[in-house]
Amino acid sequence: MKTTIAGVAFGVCAASMFLFQSHAAAETDACSLVTAAQVSAAVGFQVGDGKHVTPTFLKTCTWAATAGGGVQTVTLNLQTGAFFDGSKKTAAAMTAAGAAVTSAGVGDDSYFYVRGTQVDLWMKKGGNACKITIYKQIPVEQKQAIELSLAKQVLAKL
Repeated sequence: MKTTIAGVAFGVCAASMFLFQSHAAAETDACSLVTAAQVSAAVGFQVGDGKHVTPTFLKTCTWAATAGGGVQTVTLNLQTGAFFDGSKKTAAAMTAAGAAVTSAGVGDDSYFYVRGTQVDLWMKKGGNACKITIYKQIPVEQKQAIELSLAKQVLAKL
């Protein structure tokens, strides 16, 4: 129960920060930072071209599997450095409810936020930040390795 409440609390906090984030680097299209071929190579299954949640919101890109069962997607969400800082404080507070926060060792600052089997990799480089999440039922360590591989490619273009 604590984990569920903590997850919901983190989600609400992250969503509210997302709504009020500044529009730094507004011209950056999340889908332009990695290709479908790069994502496919990292995750080990074929994905289609990246898609935006809405055509005018370019800060989030999702690549979905082209075959196979179950949920198999990768999401990249661009943020500001200030948003990253706030999210990191919130994530650290969630450790009391069972979440884990560990350093990822990329960019200027980064961390894995783990709740149960779900993993988010948050990274910051200069005034830019992003979050990579793979949605597939695989071990946490495998998700971390995949997200780290993609992070290095994204950070090279931020």
